[in-house]
Amino acid sequence: MKLPNLLIKYALIFTFVAGVYALAAPSLSAAENGSSFPVMTGKLVLEQDAGPVRSEVHFQASGLAPGKPVKAVWMDVEGSYKLDGIYTFVQPEYTQKQLIVVQGTTDANGNWEGTFHVPVDFGGDHTVYIRQNNQFVAQSNFFVETTFSMSPASGPIGTEITIEAEGIGWTSMESNWQVSYDNKLTGLISAVSTNGTAKATFRAAGPVGKHSITVWHGYLGIPYLNHQQAPNSYLPVPTYSFEVTNEKPELKNVVEQAPASAANGGVVLPDAKFKKGVTAKLNKESGIVGEDVVLAAAGLPAGQDISLVWNTMVGSRVSGKGFEEKQVTLGTVTTDSGGKLNYSFKVPDDLGGIPHRLDLAVGNDVYGQVYLRIDPSIASMTPVSGPNGTEVTLEVKGVGWTEFDNAYYVTYDNNYLGYVCGFNSQGTVKFTFNATGGTGYHIIDLYPGIYRGQKTTPDIYLAPQLTYKQDHPGSRIPAIHLSFEVK
Repeated sequence: MKLPNLLIKYALIFTFVAGVYALAAPSLSAAENGSSFPVMTGKLVLEQDAGPVRSEVHFQASGLAPGKPVKAVWMDVEGSYKLDGIYTFVQPEYTQKQLIVVQGTTDANGNWEGTFHVPVDFGGDHTVYIRQNNQFVAQSNFFVETTFSMSPASGPIGTEITIEAEGIGWTSMESNWQVSYDNKLTGLISAVSTNGTAKATFRAAGPVGKHSITVWHGYLGIPYLNHQQAPNSYLPVPTYSFEVTNEKPELKNVVEQAPASAANGGVVLPDAKFKKGVTAKLNKESGIVGEDVVLAAAGLPAGQDISLVWNTMVGSRVSGKGFEEKQVTLGTVTTDSGGKLNYSFKVPDDLGGIPHRLDLAVGNDVYGQVYLRIDPSIASMTPVSGPNGTEVTLEVKGVGWTEFDNAYYVTYDNNYLGYVCGFNSQGTVKFTFNATGGTGYHIIDLYPGIYRGQKTTPDIYLAPQLTYKQDHPGSRIPAIHLSFEVK
């Protein structure tokens, strides 16, 4: 590695980490180290100072206590998304962690050598320490390089393309990446909760032939084109070619299956509360607007009218009037002589995202609670074909209201058009756009993203998050895929 690049990287790390030294320095108790900063009495030399994850690194350590156990410790961070309550997005945040990558025993002269493999984790600069007698006694530095791959290389319109990345960094200048398709910004790649590993997905678009895909970096949320002159010019900017074939595409207007979980497990809702002996359960955890749901409960007062109170939010975060919780009674049902009830109802036409709470109440006295999540659904798209310039109207229901699920980010042939918001309209989004392009099929995709947060750098807001399946905070938000045929 050239010395100027090393100096640039070290200066960059100092700029962004100086204010949070606790993340970069080892955290040891006084009993472990005896002082706030490690006192290095030995020497550690790495055979190489840079490489991708899984690289084999040979090292030599000297000046250590002879004939004693010794460990090599890799310093890293753990990434997560910080939320304030159940609806406010704060920022990505990182906490320090230590990984023991190899251990052994020094020889009679206090020397130790061996190899270790670079952990599959965040990219960027990492300190490697030698620890002996519960003290850090030597250190060196290793730079984890970011690597990318793309597959497949060809297919008809609508083919899912995957860009996989390893070793994405965690600092502001190394964590934010963008994908362009034929020189059009498509969306962001993130790896906050996946610890530097990312899998971005999007669909092939455009006429038959080759198309150019580039992965850029830029902490302001858009590609930094003269990246060769940037302070982080050492980061790669890979370009790939995808060939759209003339096979007939199999395109359907669908909402994807919701991801298995949100980043870091998602929002933690308050536990449902029950009076002693009361049980209640829905036959499904989620559903789309209008879908049938059955509530079964037991242990309630016999022969009593039970109100089923639906809890939701109303208002807007941009109108200046604010928002508040609202209760609506879905229905009233009388329990049988054994205190049981069964009640079938339709999923309300309401906000999606984080689940709604349904209270089983007698007056103001709540006997039990259950949660139901409203999934997004395509209400209508008209028309689905027509000449160039046709105005298309799309209506989607079940859009959320929090800062991480109240909006969808729309692309047309992998060109980011803008965003739509569902809070002010109580979960229903209806918008129009004009069909463009040559004769044939054109794809429209609605991706999850983050509406806003308290930390503005790096800028990860108001843009399609192509890594939503593994790294979207708060809620399990699926993408929506549609197509229009220009005739």
